[in-house]
Amino acid sequence: MKILTPLCLCISLLLSFNSFAIDVEATFAELDKDSNGTLSEAEASEDAVLHESFEQIDKDQNGQISFAEFKQFLQ
Repeated sequence: MKILTPLCLCISLLLSFNSFAIDVEATFAELDKDSNGTLSEAEASEDAVLHESFEQIDKDQNGQISFAEFKQFLQ
């Protein structure tokens, strides 16, 4: 029983991490209306928080939010 509890905890953490990764990808894909792999300011305006924070999220200041920038913002 002593081994089972830590094992269950590890499995639970792995599953929750994978669920987060899938949710992030799905959310990004849903916002990326033109499916070009980045979010324009117009696409980001679909979400109030993204729109308000667009310049902070867009680390390289190229006018687009990449998936990496989006993921980093959510963490």
